[in-house]
Amino acid sequence: MKARHPGLQMLQAPWQWRRNDGSLWAWRLYGLLTVLIFAAPAAGVLVWLPPRAAWASIGALALVGLTALWGLQFVGLQRLDHPHAAHTVPGHARALRSTALGLWATLVTLAGFVMAIGTAMWLQEAELATIWRSSLAAALGTGALLLFVAAALRWWWLWVLAGALPALMGAGAWRLVVFDTWHWALPLWQAQPLGGTLMLLAVLGLLLSTLFGRGDAVHAGAYQRRERVRRVLAASPGHRNAGLAAYGRWGEWLSKPGQAMTDAWLRRALARANTGRGSVMTRAEVVLHGHQHWVRQLATLLFVQACVGLSLVLTAFLAGVKLGVLLEHGRTGLAIGVGIMAFSAVLNLPSALWASRREQALLVLLPGMPQGAALNRALAWRQWRHCGVLWLALVPGLGAVLWAGLAPHALAPVVLALPLTAWLWRDHARMRAGRPVFTVMALALGPALGTLSMALLSRHPAAWWPWWLGVLALTAALLAWRWRVLPQLPPALPVGRLA
Repeated sequence: MKARHPGLQMLQAPWQWRRNDGSLWAWRLYGLLTVLIFAAPAAGVLVWLPPRAAWASIGALALVGLTALWGLQFVGLQRLDHPHAAHTVPGHARALRSTALGLWATLVTLAGFVMAIGTAMWLQEAELATIWRSSLAAALGTGALLLFVAAALRWWWLWVLAGALPALMGAGAWRLVVFDTWHWALPLWQAQPLGGTLMLLAVLGLLLSTLFGRGDAVHAGAYQRRERVRRVLAASPGHRNAGLAAYGRWGEWLSKPGQAMTDAWLRRALARANTGRGSVMTRAEVVLHGHQHWVRQLATLLFVQACVGLSLVLTAFLAGVKLGVLLEHGRTGLAIGVGIMAFSAVLNLPSALWASRREQALLVLLPGMPQGAALNRALAWRQWRHCGVLWLALVPGLGAVLWAGLAPHALAPVVLALPLTAWLWRDHARMRAGRPVFTVMALALGPALGTLSMALLSRHPAAWWPWWLGVLALTAALLAWRWRVLPQLPPALPVGRLA
């Protein structure tokens, strides 16, 4: 049997790792996301938009798909770029660079070919020179984009720089440099489009090859940092999350305020410890929820909102626009972001309980620990209070969105998280390990429904109060039903013992 080419084996590695890990759910998730993100919008624009606008939208979707494919494959190549293999395996480093360059060149060529076809369909009487130049420009732009994505996957701070570019364009000096460079380079490229494109693509290819290590100490340190982040991100809900400290030194620095608040709160709880139910559950909650404890999550939510607020103020200052105008343009995105945080407050609790299930056998032996039906209701109340506290922490973000003039529709993504709290009041004794696909789908569908609700309520403001009362009635009915069922369930702790 003929052996496969090493490059093909390297490109198949990300998919093979999924199969080896038993993560077959990822195949279904990728297929569903492909349909939702690409196929459904493509079909929609073909039906509702004029032909030219529809094909332009499909071209943009195709570029997003190529970029996503490249990012997935480059992450796999980075994982294969082990310093020991680069130093000891003959030809390994050269095979990695050849595979990356080959895939990059294939995608660049495909982008140029698709652009040529699109230009011919868009401009039916276009000259051959116009089609040729548009194809070369698309290939060059795609090559630069893919190189940036690869570099940003190597150095995360490039994503921050890309996000700050719109704000920097508001600065007169920076804008002058960018536009002067563009006006100087464009005529040179137009004079020799083929030669200029090939030369620039060669430079981009050389830069791409430098993103791989050489088997030295710098390579070993970079690989270790990437692997640490990868293991944290790939951890399933059944494993204990080490928090931001697992990301390295900068994670430890960012987690210090939350850790300080948690330590202060724990010292206060221990100083007032007694055998009362409230005191026992307060101390047990530290173990039950671990790094998802409400004090730590409260610090995280406030820190994230402070960073977003500081970024908006800095952007408004650099761009020379009023903060209210900036919030008005970004209010929908802010509302969706607040909604995602509201849903996360609910979805993170089951995984935290599952991660602490081994310690829960000792927790039930604490003096004063409620048992049976009392334990189920005490745990349910703690979970609901946990979500309520975190939702109160979102008030600054909601206030900024409401101040931008979207009120009261900005509340829709957060309000829709209320009925989901009834899902927490379930049979924990028969709980199984959480599946990441459920969390991903919930975090995708929840804000999507919130966005749809905002759009409908903005067009029909009179429906706001009936909609609000309907969601509250649904939440109250679900919670009342689950509250009555809780005493009939087995004791909640340790979770999963009857699964």
